[in-house]
Formats: sequence, structure tokens, C-alpha cells
Amino acid sequence: NIIDRMRMWGYGNTMVAVFLLDATFVADSAKFISGSLLSLSAMIALELPHVNVLTKCDLLSEDDVERTLELSSATELWGREQDRNSIMPANYEEGTEEQRRLEQRRRNRSRLTDSICQLLDDYTMVNFLPLNIRDEESIDHVLSCVDATIQYGEDVEVRGYEGAEVDGGEE
Repeated sequence: NIIDRMRMWGYGNTMVAVFLLDATFVADSAKFISGSLLSLSAMIALELPHVNVLTKCDLLSEDDVERTLELSSATELWGREQDRNSIMPANYEEGTEEQRRLEQRRRNRSRLTDSICQLLDDYTMVNFLPLNIRDEESIDHVLSCVDATIQYGEDVEVRGYEGAEVDGGEE
């Protein structure tokens, strides 16, 4: 309703949605996938140009942030998490009743998460820009992406310097 009202007031072509996700979500793949799904949901619901920003990147090592952002798909990210977290071997029938029940629950949850990851991969619209508040280049990069998204400054006339000759095309 607010967005429709702002469009009526003439702000329609100058609005952009900026989705902020805390970088501490990078440490847990399930949280990062959840945040990505929430971002996709916001994109669809708001119907605005959208920029996703991963905030507080200064709290994590650059390697951790880059390793997660460089992955080509959510399925790949979840597969990496599953490889680390498997609590039972492939032949899990040999464990105790409690272990078998936990492993079955984990496998069911894994199938649901695989489906969610496939949904994110199908849309391929969720990408994050890292924002490190202590790095001026990072801030400039995020601002320039937001400006490019709303095409800020596209309608401004190009100005030449004082001594420039302007060719009128006449010969």
C-alpha cells in the first residue's frame, strides 16, 4: 500500500528496495539460505528494483565472506554444509533407535532444504554485495550499485569543459 501511494505521488521511477542481511548468517549455511529466500520473497512482493547487501562484513574474515558469495548456487552451498554435518554413515540402520530417528529427521529436512535451494537456483536473482563499513571502496560500490539500479543521473546533460570545441556537424 505504501509503495502504491508513493507511485501515485510520482516517486515510482526513483524507488529501490535495499535488502540487508547480516554477515553473521554466512557462518551458518541454513541461515544464509533462509535469508536468501526471504530476499527473494521481498523482491517478488515489493515489485521494485532490488539490491541485496550483506552487512557487517568487517566482523568476519574476508575469506569466509568471499567463499560463500563465490558459490554459484544455493544447492552447492547446502551440499557443502551436508558434507560437514552428516552424523551417521550411509548405513545408518546400525545405530541406536535415537540415532536412527535423528538421522531420518535430518534426511527429511535435507530434502525440503534441497527443494528450497532449487527454487533459489531457478530464479538466480539473489546476489549479495558485501558491505564493510570500515572500507570506503565497499561503501562506494554499494552506493554506485543502488544509483545504477535507479539510473540516477541518466537524465543529466553531459557538460564539456570551457575550452572544448563543439562540432556542429556542418562542413
